Amino acid sequence: MQWYVDSRIGDDANDGRGPKTAFKTVQHAIHVAKAGDTVLITPGAYDQSLPKQISVLRAANVVVAVLGGH
Repeated sequence: MQWYVDSRIGDDANDGRGPKTAFKTVQHAIHVAKAGDTVLITPGAYDQSLPKQISVLRAANVVVAVLGGH
């Protein structure tokens, strides 16, 4: 399963399954993602714990990618 996170237009009430229905926070993605899933994060303003949150996801065998990253 792929989960999308977008701090600009996302909403944690969304289903997180596409760019237009992305979650707002990585924390919410942590709650729904399972081993083998992928969390796609769009560039934006995230809180300072983002590196820790990504580490939590990776420790749970969740793939994390930043969309449009350079």
